[in-house]
Amino acid sequence: MGNRRAFETLYRSVAPSLHSVALRCMGRRDLAEEVVQESFVRIWHNASRYEAHLSAPLTWMINITRNLAIDQLRKHRELPLSDLQQDAVADDTPGADEQLDSARSSRALNHCLEQLDGMQRQTITIAYFQGLSASELAAQLAAPLGTVKSSIRRGMERLRRCLES
Repeated sequence: MGNRRAFETLYRSVAPSLHSVALRCMGRRDLAEEVVQESFVRIWHNASRYEAHLSAPLTWMINITRNLAIDQLRKHRELPLSDLQQDAVADDTPGADEQLDSARSSRALNHCLEQLDGMQRQTITIAYFQGLSASELAAQLAAPLGTVKSSIRRGMERLRRCLES
């Protein structure tokens, strides 16, 4: 049951982003909703295959959604594609050099996040992955707003220094 609850939380937090990607590709809300639904089925079935060292979780999920949308567009080639849809189908997959740089950046960021104290790491990662404002984060953590803001500010400063070194 815990996995189901976690998945529901994940759905609520990332579905708007995935829907936006699908809508840009598909150009129609009904088709975008189908793509998002299929994306979550794939995310659920392939969660064990996710490799954190290759990409951030949201990036991985966006790639699944984008690829499904492109597959759907290709299946329905009999209909002419709009300019927006043609742009979405264009293969802008990063090359090997870009993927390597991205992997290095991800490792560096993970290393720097590990250097933060628990509150700083927690506030930054929750704010980023769940898209919460400082006040929403303070309510979720049952912590004073000033403490949360300070934690985020100090943590971001430490991250910046760590990434620059």
